[in-house]
Amino acid sequence: MRSSSSSSVLASLPNARLRRPAVWIVFLAVAALSLTGCDLFGSNDDTRQVTTDVVIANSGNFSAQDGSLTLYNPTDSTATLRDIEVAFINSLAQHNGRLFVVDNTQADNAGRITTFDTDQLEPIDQVSNPRPPRYIAFPTADKGYVSNLSRFDENFSPEPSTVSVVDLDDNSVTKRVDVGREPRGIGVAGGKAFVANSADGTLSVLDADADTVNTTLSLPDCASPKSVFVDEENEVAVVCQGGGEQASEVLFLSPIEETIKDRVELGAPIGSANATQSAYYSEGAEELYAISGVETFGGPPLGGTGEIFRVDTDTNVLDATLEVPQDDELVNLTAVGYDAVTQDLYVTRLPVDDAGGPLFSADGTALILDRSGDEVTRFETGNTPGHIAFLRDSQ
Repeated sequence: MRSSSSSSVLASLPNARLRRPAVWIVFLAVAALSLTGCDLFGSNDDTRQVTTDVVIANSGNFSAQDGSLTLYNPTDSTATLRDIEVAFINSLAQHNGRLFVVDNTQADNAGRITTFDTDQLEPIDQVSNPRPPRYIAFPTADKGYVSNLSRFDENFSPEPSTVSVVDLDDNSVTKRVDVGREPRGIGVAGGKAFVANSADGTLSVLDADADTVNTTLSLPDCASPKSVFVDEENEVAVVCQGGGEQASEVLFLSPIEETIKDRVELGAPIGSANATQSAYYSEGAEELYAISGVETFGGPPLGGTGEIFRVDTDTNVLDATLEVPQDDELVNLTAVGYDAVTQDLYVTRLPVDDAGGPLFSADGTALILDRSGDEVTRFETGNTPGHIAFLRDSQ
């Protein structure tokens, strides 16, 4: 980066009375360092981020409980399947140098959160969750919040929906907090956690210190809020699925005032064909990506269109609508992720069965698209890909 001091140094050159050679040497050294952005003490803040692996979580077949990971190396364009001995994977998250894998366990209608180191992806710890978990967020360094699927009692009445409080030091669930129906995504901002209650069209706002619900925010005309992110402007972005006569939208809220500041209409129902990752927020690009992925229902108002919506979260506008390239052997969209380092857009798809619908018992495909939506390359994933994350290193 060019230093502002370099112009003043060079401007004073005609009037300078520098006679000794040593002074000239020091002057030239300072001028060179100021132009290159370095300093005299040898520090340099110009670190470069490198994507070491693109992680595709393969949810697997629910009855087989055979979740796995596909690791794609963008440097040499190789993909490796990794069996990590988990059940049906719902989501991934990264925190404090660990990768968190959230899965449902069919036998006990519950779930687990398994952690791996991000260098070698070796297992570290595992947390048993009393209900099937969906997503995890981190209000503090040593605490996680996990949104849980609803369960039914012996009379088939729905039990209250909950968020589990996880102690990340001793890997245990310490408390469950009642929230709205069918909680999904969680975003943390301003000492609060915002939980999207998809069946109620509301946000439960938790005090991240007390682990209690302070308020429940109504989201007018927000059909089925699913994903929640916090952008670089510290706004809470809520992705509303839409459906019927209600459009899909992204709402931008102030975490302090807890009010809606902006609304961005997307144009087609948002959803993953695997009921997993339907949206992704890229901090590096300040962009939010959402997929309309359930093509097999025949398009709006019931299904999706196979499109990807890109929202500029700096200006809060719909920046682009991208059409995923058509392929007779692939159908639906199941996950999306954008690598701001390489400027590559990843989207996963399912193979077509004999009836023309999605096949949930075979390997899927990941497409790599450029920013215009054109295909760059593709690679095979494991069974039913459902979530995308990026592992990076600083160089």
